[in-house]
Amino acid sequence: MKLIWKLLRENISKPQLIGFTITSLIGMSIVLLAFQFYFDINPIFSGKDKLLKEDYLTITKKVGILGGLSSKSTGFSQSEIDELKSQPFIKHVGAFTPSQFNVFGGFNSQKLGIAFNTEMFFESVPDEFIDVRSDSWRFSPVDNTVPIILPKNYLDLYNFGFAGASSMPQISEQLIGLINLDITITAKNGQRQQMKGRIVGFSNRINSILVPEPFMEWANQQFGGGSLQPSRLIVEVSNIADPNLSGYFKDRGLEISGDNTTASRISFFLKIIIGIVISVGVVICILSFFILILSIYLLLEKNMSKLRTLRLIGYPKSAVVRPYEWLVLSLNLIILLISLLITFVARTKYQEFLGKMFPINEASFSIYTILIGVGIFLFLSVLNIAVIRKKVK
Repeated sequence: MKLIWKLLRENISKPQLIGFTITSLIGMSIVLLAFQFYFDINPIFSGKDKLLKEDYLTITKKVGILGGLSSKSTGFSQSEIDELKSQPFIKHVGAFTPSQFNVFGGFNSQKLGIAFNTEMFFESVPDEFIDVRSDSWRFSPVDNTVPIILPKNYLDLYNFGFAGASSMPQISEQLIGLINLDITITAKNGQRQQMKGRIVGFSNRINSILVPEPFMEWANQQFGGGSLQPSRLIVEVSNIADPNLSGYFKDRGLEISGDNTTASRISFFLKIIIGIVISVGVVICILSFFILILSIYLLLEKNMSKLRTLRLIGYPKSAVVRPYEWLVLSLNLIILLISLLITFVARTKYQEFLGKMFPINEASFSIYTILIGVGIFLFLSVLNIAVIRKKVK
């Protein structure tokens, strides 16, 4: 093989091979870097540690200017709920059950120097939608204590707004869990009942004062005035980045609290941009492939008389084409290794930038990026070898 290689390498054009190597290196580096960037950035939007965690959306109907004077209901009928459940991007749907009675709550502590009394409202949702887990989250009619979950931003508003302005002490989550609230329930007919309330946790997901569903069913039955259509729904979506999500709610005049579809828009445009970058890299790889094919064809044409002579004196076809095959494999392997190195170095640079913007965990170099690079290497090498063997007869 060494003698054949010495004979055939005389007409090899180094500028052509260098041109192929550079263009192919650029193309493969772009492809691998785009895929690696997508693997690194995707957890921010859709992973367990994602930055935007709103997989649960609170949905309401829009209220018009004369909504209070209109007979049009802002509640959700069962048929509307069933239609929502049938959508492919919806996993689960739960209804907010409001209290049909007046609630007055407060607490007074001379030791802490805190006195607070206010009108309240209660709502309940199915337990699977609640992001607080507590053994105290249960209710029995024989028990006079009501477990309560407050929104986390209520505590933040008190500590960093109301407490400072009123010269009152700040309260931690652990401390407020030790305080019992005085709850007064008043029915429409004037019936009253005194109960104790205990805060068992703070929710980052639901912006409402929550009580267990068994308590709400019992209290509405005892002090309420009949069943009402739910005016708010909580839904678990399968993919917050689904572009059909916001369009579906907009077409039906539904509002999403907190505009959680921002994550959908960001992720959608991110995928488009990464797709464009990958497409550019693939086009460059294809162009470099044709450059190599053209170089091999020209080289074979220049050496065609030598190749025919070698075949006539008894050299098998495999021995004649092997130098070109090794040349192609060597070039593609070098391009793969350098591309992976470039991707790794570039990744360390952009991760420093991302780490300052987003609280993401350091992840190892994606094995999928390596597999994609190996796949491109094998695909191009097989095509190159097939073209060489077809040319040499």
